[in-house]
Amino acid sequence: MTESAQPLIDSSTFAPGPVVWEDEIWVLARHDADGVLGLSLLHREPEGLGQLDDEHASQLGRIGNRLVRIIEHLPESGTVSLGRIAGERVCLTFEVTGVPDERLHDIAVKLANWGGEARA
Repeated sequence: MTESAQPLIDSSTFAPGPVVWEDEIWVLARHDADGVLGLSLLHREPEGLGQLDDEHASQLGRIGNRLVRIIEHLPESGTVSLGRIAGERVCLTFEVTGVPDERLHDIAVKLANWGGEARA
């Protein structure tokens, strides 16, 4: 880390569950979704959706689209349902039936091919 770089905000302070993937701006974490696979993509900084700068808003769209493609191409996957949770920070949710927890590692690695680090 360079001397001028700020330390990352600890994702355990805001992630709803175990972290699956993360980079310096975004965190993908597991959330409870009543028997289906639930993932939440959160911005590290406490900013509302309308407050994201153009670059971060673009990243949200790209990461979200990649994540949907990754999940929907799993053999056991159904269609991904998207949602948004209003709150202190941007939170985009992804929920899908048919995908077991054992696939979290595959999802994280495929997303990490575009950047960031797989944690599952």
